[in-house]
Amino acid sequence: MTAEIQSALLSNKPTEEDEISLLDLLLVLAKHKKKIIGLPIAAALIAAALAFSLPNDYTATLKIAPSKNAPIYNWVLGNDQVKEQVAKEMKLAEHFGTKGRQATRNEMTKAVKVTLNAKDGFLDVSATDNNPEFAALLANRMGLALKDNLYGMRLLDISKQRYDLEMRRELAVKNKTKFDVLINKPDMASTIATLSAADRYGIISLAAIQAESTLQGGVSDLMQNELVRMQDQLASLQRLVVDGMKTQSSAGNTGLWIASVDALQQQAYWDALIERLDRRIELLRKQERDELKMTAAEVPDEKSGPKRALIVLLSAFAALFASVLWAFISEAIAKSRENSQSNALLGKISTAWRSK
Repeated sequence: MTAEIQSALLSNKPTEEDEISLLDLLLVLAKHKKKIIGLPIAAALIAAALAFSLPNDYTATLKIAPSKNAPIYNWVLGNDQVKEQVAKEMKLAEHFGTKGRQATRNEMTKAVKVTLNAKDGFLDVSATDNNPEFAALLANRMGLALKDNLYGMRLLDISKQRYDLEMRRELAVKNKTKFDVLINKPDMASTIATLSAADRYGIISLAAIQAESTLQGGVSDLMQNELVRMQDQLASLQRLVVDGMKTQSSAGNTGLWIASVDALQQQAYWDALIERLDRRIELLRKQERDELKMTAAEVPDEKSGPKRALIVLLSAFAALFASVLWAFISEAIAKSRENSQSNALLGKISTAWRSK
């Protein structure tokens, strides 16, 4: 019987301790109720005053269509050189009131966000500012900077192709200019003037086919008909050269005649090559524009921040947490001072802390 009573007493002891602990907690909260209630209210009032004094923010968003090149777009938009370019053109240092390029770029990083929209897969370039018109202007200027640097830095495969063709065109223009000067020399010009219209047409047509074949990397299956015509024109040109040589040999100007015909053919070849390169370059430029599809940002008519209610709630919650924590800490310190053993321990800690 005694063992059963002892067992019952032992089984009830944790419950009693739990009840006492809970009551102790409630007692601590009750003793410091003024601070626990008053501090969150004061913090909320101060936060509300500050939050409602803040100006409204407006966010304008430029949207970039889904593309395999989205990582490249993101890199360009985050590049310091691109930011510096936009900052200078829009005088962002004056707008943000910053001194120094790094400080201006830091403010740009806060104002401009590039995010992948999970809903539609678009890349969103969002600009936030107190002025809704300026926010839209900044977002759209970032889009223009993306386009300029994307093509200028030749980051896309299609841009690299266009650049290669532009380099070939520069070389073709130099060569054409050289032969333009050559065929306009008096002796060659007078020799070329003796050619019939049919002969000149044959030479120019042959040069055009050669130019097309150069760009194709050889004659493709689609150019079989052109190949037959080129062979006929080549045969005609060969007869023209032979007949011309016979005619000019009697006059003693065979070399000049051959040089004049060759210069005319070279000039026609480079001219035809430039014309075809221009068409291909323009086509690639159109494809570049189609590759980067953007929807311009509109001027926002609704504010995006600040979230004043959230600021007030977070401030009140933080103050509540701090006041409760302070109550328990202060209560623990008070109890430790009542305990002689704890006082001795605190004294040793204080002495050790002050000692060198």
